[in-house]
Amino acid sequence: MTNSKIESDIGYVKDLVIKSDNSTSPASIYILWAAILMVGFSLIDFAPRWVGLFWMIAGPAGGMLSGFLGYKTGANKGQMDREIGIKHALHWSGMLVIIALAILLSARGIIHGVLISQVILLIVALGWWTAGVHFDRIFLWLGGIMVLGFLGTLFMDRYVWTTMGILLGTVLIVTAIRQGKKNVRR
Repeated sequence: MTNSKIESDIGYVKDLVIKSDNSTSPASIYILWAAILMVGFSLIDFAPRWVGLFWMIAGPAGGMLSGFLGYKTGANKGQMDREIGIKHALHWSGMLVIIALAILLSARGIIHGVLISQVILLIVALGWWTAGVHFDRIFLWLGGIMVLGFLGTLFMDRYVWTTMGILLGTVLIVTAIRQGKKNVRR
């Protein structure tokens, strides 16, 4: 056997092992975002003046912490995939840049009040939906919930944001618990 054939076979086995691991994101990331979403969405209903500051800190910090947790989990499993890491970084940072650009609509006075929250919600819903297509199927559900929540913001007046935050947080917590049980069984 040649070295290239051996390397190819080892690469094939490695890919099979990685694909056999159904866990896509560590439970800690789900818990982190459950907390961030429940607090951040509730602020829109109960303390709207703090929403911008909260998300300005929690969004990027949560993203960086998620990247660190994902990296650490991959390293602990011995399943480092630079290409997937880059795809995640591009996907999520791209969404953050688009949100920052949307905020300019509010800063320039083009849109006012809750409209910026609705625009950002649509951006995040699309970002999470496409994450469900490319990374982790749970994000399809979460993106769908956000779309329904957006519709709720159009037709309902009270506690839509809080309800959506609680629903998203609950889905993420249940997913984290299921993820933890899967990992214990292995």
